[in-house]
Amino acid sequence: MKAIISMDLSDVPIVPDDVTVFTVLNKANKKWADKHKGVGIHFTKIPAYVKTGDKVVNTFVQKVLHIKDVVEYENMLHFVYFSHLVSHYISNKNFDKILFQNQDLCEKVLLQFNNNEKYIDKVEIL
Repeated sequence: MKAIISMDLSDVPIVPDDVTVFTVLNKANKKWADKHKGVGIHFTKIPAYVKTGDKVVNTFVQKVLHIKDVVEYENMLHFVYFSHLVSHYISNKNFDKILFQNQDLCEKVLLQFNNNEKYIDKVEIL
């Protein structure tokens, strides 16, 4: 069993039906899912308090710290929330291979719940 973990499915290629996809629930990802019927997709809905927290952090970084156009700070809490939930889920399952959207997401997910030991030789970056 394989898994793909990505917050943005727009760059994910066509996926066979035996793959489980973990992603954030938004319009673009929902549209992608509608085109890929039969693929197991686990959506993570970002709660309102995380969205509000991200707005506060984004405003603070841009207005107070005067840091603009730095992707690492944008929607940081979305990233942390999503990676934590996915990390917990994959720790309770056994996947033969996991494909990650990027290295940052890979590191964040594998650091939690002993996933690094479990999946160290089963990881690829898209």
